[in-house]
Amino acid sequence: MLRLDVWRTGLWLGPLVCSLACSESVRLGENLGGSASLPPVSTAGGGAGGAAGDNPLFPPDPALVPAPPDASLVPANGPCEPVSCGGRPQQCGNCRDDDADGRIDANDPECLGPCDDSEGALFSGIDVRVNGSCRSDCYFDLNSGSGDDGCNWSFRCDPLSRAESDYSPTGLLMCEYDGSLATCQMDATRTSACQTGCLPLTPNGCDCFGCCELPTGSGQFIWLGSQNLDQTHCELATSADPAQCRPCTPVSDCQNDCQECELCVGKPELPASCGGAPACAYGVASCDPREPGACGSLHYCITGCCVPLPR
Repeated sequence: MLRLDVWRTGLWLGPLVCSLACSESVRLGENLGGSASLPPVSTAGGGAGGAAGDNPLFPPDPALVPAPPDASLVPANGPCEPVSCGGRPQQCGNCRDDDADGRIDANDPECLGPCDDSEGALFSGIDVRVNGSCRSDCYFDLNSGSGDDGCNWSFRCDPLSRAESDYSPTGLLMCEYDGSLATCQMDATRTSACQTGCLPLTPNGCDCFGCCELPTGSGQFIWLGSQNLDQTHCELATSADPAQCRPCTPVSDCQNDCQECELCVGKPELPASCGGAPACAYGVASCDPREPGACGSLHYCITGCCVPLPR
């Protein structure tokens, strides 16, 4: 519900005026048609006359004068507005605290984009179903299917996909490693498709296919699509447990490294030496994930940078 904030001579008039079906926040007498304003009103019941505090016979009672709204509670960029992915808001774009941790959408460290349908787990929310070809495409766009957008790769190309590693990252025998596959060679066409269509959506610290470095700077990578037989998913709290978050090998041709002065998956704060706003690619605006609407309606704040919405 929109609110009319009218603050005049110490009297709160919002509920009265808003009974007229306000459509926007206005200052009384400026946006209600015409330029006339109401006469000043005393807050102590003295009738018309000087502003509150001007009449010595009727000094204002502090207990009757409400405090002005706390500006610190109003986001600098306005209230949160739902962000759509594929025609409807997912959990990370619906302006709700779905996992009740006090953080909403981009401000939740486990939200990795507007298509992420889980504030409580480190996965895209659009379940990755590994088919017989073991192929995957961009993990962070509208879908994570088997290679429908020109940016694709096969889990059979991961050297960890062997018996001794429990066929990580998928855990499937059918995705056993075979480095001789043509899919394992990122040619110029696929590399261009990945860097153009997927890399801009990829959070700092991850590759295009959901393989992310956790903890930051450790050189250890986990697959966000990890899912166990009990249907539990990989979370920040369990990222060091290979049974919960399976290890993976990042694809260097489509990888967004985590730099020292960047916010990254698992790294929500910058070192003091970076001195303020997070670093972003040339031409990309930085943002504070704590501010709803920090990037406008056509972008989403991912790891401190305004990323265009997937199309």
